[in-house]
Amino acid sequence: MIARPHLRGGVLTGYAVGVACALSPNQLPRAVAVQFAVSLLFGAIGALAGWVVVRRREPSDGGGRLAMYLLAAALVGWVLWQNHLRVAAGAEPVGPVAFATLAGAVMAAPLAGGALWPVRARAAVAVLAGVAVLAGVAVTAGIAWPATATSAEAASYAERFAGIESSAPGVRAYASLTDGATPSARAAVAVDRLIAAGGLARRAVVIAVPTGSGWVDPHFVRGVEESLHGDSAIVAVQYTEMPSWQSFVLYRDAAAASTAALIDELHRRAPSTRVRVYGQSLGTVGVLAAQRRAAELGTPVAATLQVGTPAGVALAGPAQLNASDPVGIWSARLLVAPPERAASGSGRATPRPPWLPVLSFVQATVDLLGATAPPPGLGHRYDERQGSELVADLVARAAAPLPNI
Repeated sequence: MIARPHLRGGVLTGYAVGVACALSPNQLPRAVAVQFAVSLLFGAIGALAGWVVVRRREPSDGGGRLAMYLLAAALVGWVLWQNHLRVAAGAEPVGPVAFATLAGAVMAAPLAGGALWPVRARAAVAVLAGVAVLAGVAVTAGIAWPATATSAEAASYAERFAGIESSAPGVRAYASLTDGATPSARAAVAVDRLIAAGGLARRAVVIAVPTGSGWVDPHFVRGVEESLHGDSAIVAVQYTEMPSWQSFVLYRDAAAASTAALIDELHRRAPSTRVRVYGQSLGTVGVLAAQRRAAELGTPVAATLQVGTPAGVALAGPAQLNASDPVGIWSARLLVAPPERAASGSGRATPRPPWLPVLSFVQATVDLLGATAPPPGLGHRYDERQGSELVADLVARAAAPLPNI
């Protein structure tokens, strides 16, 4: 039988410390329901730790009061940071009713937990697991951002790529995993389609390295095509069909191998073509591979752009990283040292939270779950300016006045 925990002293203090950790500053605006789920999870872990530490000691009334003061201070700090962040992000602030609901729920949770005690150890573990699942589901829901889903949600990535809406569509060529068993075979199919569509005659020939799932950002495609009034060709080759984070862990080399094979095929078929290379998320690994392979072949790329580059992936040149994008800072190093990579590009200038050992890593991990939910310019979402930046030199050249003869 597990003894009834004291709600004063160690248990309540542990709960308060856990909740305070959950309320520490983060990068992305967080919905109240999400914050409550995360706070409950952290609070439960803290309470359990507190109970283990002091289970043989007498409860302390002073500790309970201190815990309440800590909770109150953490809640006030959270709402001040959130509203500062939300103003910069263009999101609605946390209102007094929502804040009061969160504060009341957080304060009442340990009392409810004490009333329901005792429970068996396995039930306690099940409750913690359930809270973790709810927290994950809630975080993915996040803030009620404007809807961004497309009608082609169920279409293949090749069909989505071909169907991207643009006021000045250019040539697009895509090779799926089903188009070949090896990177070289898929690259050959992609170049066949590029040549057949007249892509090599366009002002800009762009390699767009997809994310791990095979997705190419429509905002990038529109940015390139509309900047050049359709005088562009974009070629992409799928290398995995997993979410980028899974591919990043398991098949990071696939992005590099696929892009290097495409560079090889273009060099063989059209050696005079100067390509531009773009990658987002895991696709940024392919940008590095393309640059290296093109240099080995003696035909350097015309321009590169890495967008939302994961921490730990080197930068090859120009890059865009939103200040609120956790992908660019999340790594084990964040546990013990502040992030090295600064924000860059045209995303919203949201404040970055101060670095806190361990806590910054934990908060970035939670933010990752909802990083693609906000509109472009926030989190791991980018707008048309990623495309226009890659071809900015061509646009400037076209706009330059002709020299007097």
